[in-house]
Amino acid sequence: MKKNKKATSILESMIVLLVIVSWILWLYNIYSNSQKISNSTKNRIEAIEIAREGIEAMKNIRDTNWLKFAWDTNNCFDTLNYDSNCVWNWGYSKISENTHYKVYKWINNKWYLEEPSISWNYEYQNSVYRDNFKIYKKDWYYTQSWTTDETIFTREIFITDKTSTWFIVHSIVWWADSSKNWAYKVELEDLLTNWKK
Repeated sequence: MKKNKKATSILESMIVLLVIVSWILWLYNIYSNSQKISNSTKNRIEAIEIAREGIEAMKNIRDTNWLKFAWDTNNCFDTLNYDSNCVWNWGYSKISENTHYKVYKWINNKWYLEEPSISWNYEYQNSVYRDNFKIYKKDWYYTQSWTTDETIFTREIFITDKTSTWFIVHSIVWWADSSKNWAYKVELEDLLTNWKK
């Protein structure tokens, strides 16, 4: 009879221990999933901010062209990197349609566009793409010129539907989750017009 009681109490203890361990694992799983959701939400918010900044940088480039070349706003609104040959249309470099750019801030605090050293396969899975479009954080803004504060994001500026008076800017941001197995994308677009023309 005593052996039976001992076996029963050991069995009861093991069942209680199993229930406690199950509850602890369940709580840990809830905590772990909530952390993943929190990180995912934080990354998505930051990606939207990076994409928005890309659109704002393009607006800033257009507006700076208007200020710098105020006497010829007809030709100069879409000048690439403030090329002064835009005045009176003397064979200047324009922002091109169907072109991929990275956007960065230079020493004079102006935004510049640069075509990356990649000629094909503009996909996030391509490591050359990720290296070319990598985002860095500098002070209070994001840039694609190298600094020490590297992020997990890439940003691509893509220009479509260009005419002499407007074009559409696509600001595309990619990032991978912490396991590096899954890529996420945010794309914002805006119509930039030469309403001064």
